[in-house]
Amino acid sequence: MAAGRLSGFPVLMYHGVAPGTAAPAVPPAELKYWVPGPELRAQLAEIRRAGARVTGLGEAWHFATAVDGAEPPVVLTFDDGRAADYEASFPLLLEAGARADFFVNTANIGRSGYLDWGQIKEMQRAGMAFQSHSHEHVDLSRLPARALEYQIRESRHRLEDGLGTAVEFLAAPYGLLDRRVLDVARAQGYRAVCTSRAWPAFPGAPTIGRIAIHRHTRPGGFRRIVTRHPVPYLLRAIREALIYLPKRVLLRYRPHRLGVRVLEKQA
Repeated sequence: MAAGRLSGFPVLMYHGVAPGTAAPAVPPAELKYWVPGPELRAQLAEIRRAGARVTGLGEAWHFATAVDGAEPPVVLTFDDGRAADYEASFPLLLEAGARADFFVNTANIGRSGYLDWGQIKEMQRAGMAFQSHSHEHVDLSRLPARALEYQIRESRHRLEDGLGTAVEFLAAPYGLLDRRVLDVARAQGYRAVCTSRAWPAFPGAPTIGRIAIHRHTRPGGFRRIVTRHPVPYLLRAIREALIYLPKRVLLRYRPHRLGVRVLEKQA
């Protein structure tokens, strides 16, 4: 590990990329999650300037090691499987010669505003990977056992049937998971579960920390994230600790206030 740097490899989490600089037509509460396309292009260039390479999550999780002081790989992940992944993110990734992992909710494939199978297969042929975000975008931690198993199993099976490749990773919607979700995911064949804990990831670990890249992430902050400087990670960790209890209360009694969907009908 370089002096003053955190161990592990950074996994970046994006939720939406807009084609240009104009704000996308999304609810105001979601706007901070949408990165303008020119910023993503600049961020991909910044990764190269930092001396790091972009690789897939599977390769990093299985093989990432520190070699002679070189920067660890950087992993790009995109959640929710929106059409913007194909329309905005995909061309920029191709332009930069970069790979990424896309976590999709299989219930949304083909719906308006989301990826369809034709787009997914084209992206896969170009080197992109697809992983599970569960079948529906719901809080997995509140589901009874049978419904939880269905959400995790159905997504993996549909993706593997459609793509002909193994699906190794699950990203829990909203970053909400507990030991039960982890255990069911591993029992269903997943190698690891991605969280929203803002910390570098480690090869072979059962959970994978990811740090969200927002519309307000500035170039200097982005470089510090890529190079594993402790400050942005520690600031996120402090914020998470401060809001933990209030967030738990809202999740228990008013999940809609946090934009969290709770499944009413259980499978």
